[in-house]
Amino acid sequence: MDKPPLIALLAGARETPMAAKWLAQTPTVSAVVIWARGMDRVDLGLVARDAVPGDAAGILDVTHAFDTGARAAAMAQAPRAAYARVGRDPWTAHREDHWREVDTIAEAVSALPARARVFAATGRASLPALGTHDGPVFLRQLTRHDQPTGFPNCIYIFGAAPFDIRGEVTLFKQLGIDVVLARNVGGIDSFPKLAAARALGLPAVLLRPPPLPPGPRLRNATECAAWIGRL
Repeated sequence: MDKPPLIALLAGARETPMAAKWLAQTPTVSAVVIWARGMDRVDLGLVARDAVPGDAAGILDVTHAFDTGARAAAMAQAPRAAYARVGRDPWTAHREDHWREVDTIAEAVSALPARARVFAATGRASLPALGTHDGPVFLRQLTRHDQPTGFPNCIYIFGAAPFDIRGEVTLFKQLGIDVVLARNVGGIDSFPKLAAARALGLPAVLLRPPPLPPGPRLRNATECAAWIGRL
């Protein structure tokens, strides 16, 4: 009997438990999980590894859309492994939206109106770029901490999901926000800030998702099993 293919599940995004369930529903597979750095780990019923095994037949990527580091490390650790992605489709602008899409955080900051009051949802790694803006930047943080921003124009705004349009509208009005800056991660849970921008007629600057390695985007257990069956 042939040895079942080994799948390395790159974990971190909220779709991770769903993808683990798909693997559990595929009997002819062996799987391990590798958690992206800084992610809260949960029990998925899989053996956890610190790196992708070199003999992995496939890498099932369920990391954050912008976690290029975890993705690149995994591909380097198992360069012959096939790649597939489980994740949300990016948002697309509607007629009433005023979006500008860019590729880098430096381009995003350059696209901000002069002296604009900015609501940003781009993570702490973006602080050096945000610190170059000539107006106040309110950077959302989902977990409360005591770390300084390190830049006088940058202020943390702490809040816990889930968010809704009404709450975001109220927050933007309280802060006097002129423009929203966000990463285009897709999905309904992160969209209220952009829905609020739409409701208030505010412009938004969005970072496009980084390119992915070649491979299919899987949307259900059937597609996952079919992908594994081709390995």
